Amino acid sequence: MNNEENKSTIRLNRYLAMCGEGARRKVEEFVAAGRVKINGEIVTEPGRQVAPGDRVEFDGRLIAPVKLTYLIYHKPRGLLCAVEDSREQTVIDVLPTSFDALRLFPVGRLDRDSEGLLILTNDGLFAQELIHPSKGTTKTYEVELRKPLTEEKLIEWSHGVEGDVEGEKRFLKPLSVRRLGRKPLQCCFEVVLGEGVKREIRVMARALDNDVRRLKRTKIGKLELKNLPAGEFIETSLDQLWKYVREGHTV
Repeated sequence: MNNEENKSTIRLNRYLAMCGEGARRKVEEFVAAGRVKINGEIVTEPGRQVAPGDRVEFDGRLIAPVKLTYLIYHKPRGLLCAVEDSREQTVIDVLPTSFDALRLFPVGRLDRDSEGLLILTNDGLFAQELIHPSKGTTKTYEVELRKPLTEEKLIEWSHGVEGDVEGEKRFLKPLSVRRLGRKPLQCCFEVVLGEGVKREIRVMARALDNDVRRLKRTKIGKLELKNLPAGEFIETSLDQLWKYVREGHTV
């Protein structure tokens, strides 16, 4: 294979991500499970090169790269942060039908009862980079607890607590937590997280003998949610989105 051919080929894991099939780690699992074929042959190596004109199938379905799309979305309460669900409405279900063919998915999690800033995309490589702990992209939340939190409990929270995550005890520590001067007094906090553990703030609240009444994500990195109404979104480019996250922008 000459240099020109080398430049025109794409690693299979990257190709699948470009097709909107998921982030790199997830598509590598698909490949290892034998769910991908190139020109009729099952391929189990994510580093296999895909050349122009190759026929790539995933679960028997012919796939091709889609237009990479990036939405900044204000997720309202009551929607599942998922691509599809047989019983409940998801963040993808409520998008205009013009997005149906783009195979968008949410980057990271916001549980059904939470609201706030969420990014929707079909760029698996971007999603992997944004959520990977090594990249250091923080998430900021406004949290209202059901009961007032004493100063002693606030100090305990800031030092980290041991909580139950899916049946397993884990030590969970926010990057920072501070009181917000809002009513109900002693119930409102700003919490900044680094690692994305499932339902992390709710688990920490329970470990403090409390519970979450309201949870809203207000920032991803330096991208801040302020004026965008719940249920609305803004479409942007990859370069612009990274600039917002790294340098700051308010929506």
